[in-house]
Amino acid sequence: MDDCEIVRLYLERDETALRETEKKHGKRCRMIAENILNDREDAADCLIDSYFKVWNLIPPERPKFFGAFVSSIVKHTAIDMLKAKRAQKRGGGVIEKAIEELADMVSDNTDVERTYENREIIEKINDFLEGLPFENRKIFVLRYWYCCEISEIAERFGMRKNSVSVMLNRTRRRLKEYLEKEGYSL
Repeated sequence: MDDCEIVRLYLERDETALRETEKKHGKRCRMIAENILNDREDAADCLIDSYFKVWNLIPPERPKFFGAFVSSIVKHTAIDMLKAKRAQKRGGGVIEKAIEELADMVSDNTDVERTYENREIIEKINDFLEGLPFENRKIFVLRYWYCCEISEIAERFGMRKNSVSVMLNRTRRRLKEYLEKEGYSL
């Protein structure tokens, strides 16, 4: 079933939409949740919470890119769960490291007045990423969207961890320069 039909099921309040969402996007969503939470049971809880959020957001939302919409909800739900977990027990994890690496460019501010500016900066980041060589873009996305460990990325691409770290550092620096050139002060 394609994404448009799944969205239609949500709009009609047909519970089949949840099964179809899991069938089509569950594997990717599970990977995101597990990478962030580093726990299969927590990841399963995250997916349940995320699908419930999707159910409550459609309608009124009508996402154009349903897969990205669901993935984003899973990612944010997992991050919220991780923050709650970390508040109870302090420690370092991959998501904290990834967020720290991008801290100069990504604000945690959810102020409604900044929504438009956030959309603009997301478009600029997407433009920047489209200009990268495929391997660099894939590594960047794996690290900062899917929250994969550097060691996992290195293994996947047959690289040394240091090479991946250097590539990510250079890409972040180029992204920062690009955004500053586009008028964003970071």
